[in-house]
Amino acid sequence: MRWVPIVLGLVVMYVPTYINMWKYFWIREDNAHGPLIVAVVAWLIWRRREVLLEAPQQVKPLLGGMLIALGLVLYVIGRSQEFAQPDAFSQIPLLLGLVLALQGKRAFRALVFPICFLTLSVSLPGAMLDVVLIPLKHYVSSIVEEILYLAGYPMARSGVVLNIGPYQLLIADACSGLNSMIALTCVGLLYVYLSKRNSIAHSAVLLAFTIPIAFVANVLRVLTLVLITYHFGDAAGHSFHDYAGYAEIAFAFGAFFVLDSLLIRFLGVKHDRPPAEGKSSTAEKS
Repeated sequence: MRWVPIVLGLVVMYVPTYINMWKYFWIREDNAHGPLIVAVVAWLIWRRREVLLEAPQQVKPLLGGMLIALGLVLYVIGRSQEFAQPDAFSQIPLLLGLVLALQGKRAFRALVFPICFLTLSVSLPGAMLDVVLIPLKHYVSSIVEEILYLAGYPMARSGVVLNIGPYQLLIADACSGLNSMIALTCVGLLYVYLSKRNSIAHSAVLLAFTIPIAFVANVLRVLTLVLITYHFGDAAGHSFHDYAGYAEIAFAFGAFFVLDSLLIRFLGVKHDRPPAEGKSSTAEKS
């Protein structure tokens, strides 16, 4: 029952935050993953709820209080200045501080990943995204131009505009690959956390390859779109464009899981599962 007033207080504080995020950020294509992240975090916390119901262990009121204070400062700044990012981000140090101060280190270790995973639901300001979007669009357009030019196609480029034969294609923000990078990073982090591999190297390699895989998938998407437009016309290119995102995601996820299978085979990595209930390991018996 001691968690009831805390949960009610968090609901009162952050329901308006989520409503604002939905109205102004999550309805856009580049932030559509936000509600899914929140739902996944709720599920992850629910599956580890026993750590919140047991007796507190090794509570850290000082460190927890500092995190709570940081969260409240960010919340006040964000809400008073109508600045969505500090408002939304404030829940992370606030939740971590509450767990550490009220429940202790064991609960903190169990819930630190789900709570920090909420960071991916916070939409970044457009000015910060432009720093990444603009170079990405240039890299994608440049690579596609080089590949098709070497293949003998009548190819030219002006900035992020590709010219092939009579057709001209603009590399828009959606074609930069940033959305697929964010999506695959979310999936990669969640997959590594849930799979519980017993090798840090395995997990590190998987996470290190998420962004390169997403980038290659996006280059293949743009390359295919340009070729379809050149060989079959503008109408065919538009038709493919509507479904290209699904093909890109399928390729990226497939490459990610193939890489995981290869690492399992060559590194001998297994799931880190506890012994079955009622059975003891060889070491325990001896």
